[in-house]
Amino acid sequence: MFSLCLLLLAAPVGCSEEPADSAPQPPKQVWLAASHILIQYVGAASSAEGVTRTKDEALKLADRLAAEARSGADFAELARQHSDGPTGPGGGSLGDFPSTRMVPAFSLATALLAVGEVSDPVETKFGFHVIRRDREVEIVGARHILVTHSGSPRKPDSVTRTPEEAQVRATETLGKARSGRDFGELAAEYSDGPTGVKGGDLGTFPRGGRMGPAFDTAVFGLEVGAISDIVETQFGYHIILRYE
Repeated sequence: MFSLCLLLLAAPVGCSEEPADSAPQPPKQVWLAASHILIQYVGAASSAEGVTRTKDEALKLADRLAAEARSGADFAELARQHSDGPTGPGGGSLGDFPSTRMVPAFSLATALLAVGEVSDPVETKFGFHVIRRDREVEIVGARHILVTHSGSPRKPDSVTRTPEEAQVRATETLGKARSGRDFGELAAEYSDGPTGVKGGDLGTFPRGGRMGPAFDTAVFGLEVGAISDIVETQFGYHIILRYE
């Protein structure tokens, strides 16, 4: 079961039974939120030892469960009772994920659903999936400059400045950013974070990311193109530019 989880949630876009150039491709880096019920059969990739149903039997069960879900049955309870996937005990929830983490057929089917809609059975090499799109996912795209200090976790070994000195450095850097200096160039020069060499680019991401609640509150509160005040997290002092 663990190997299935890794394959399903970490598979690259090209990991399909069809050749990569002929498989339907969802838009890249669309963030989705969904739950699913996975019905496996003998011969499906990473099928559990206890699975004895044929492919036809699996499809019939998936069809029945899709119909029950559309008729008002509790989707999470159906997943707990019937799903062969590792998320079954948790009600089938996959949380928020970028479309490129799933096999193409799964992501494309999910992206085409309206919020709350339940799919017909979707076939992948892992079996048949009944998918419910749970909600729209609010995302941002941002760059940041991170100024660390002696008490910051994961700081570069060369950083010895005190928290007070780090705050002064962050304040000076914020002034330069707001005076019109190129944010990417400032990140490359002043950021202690690993994205500094990429101009501070964090890409696109939803709420609840690894940066913490204070960072989330700040970045989601910005207008596109705006630069934040200094934001303190456990990692140090951040200056954030929202670009999406």
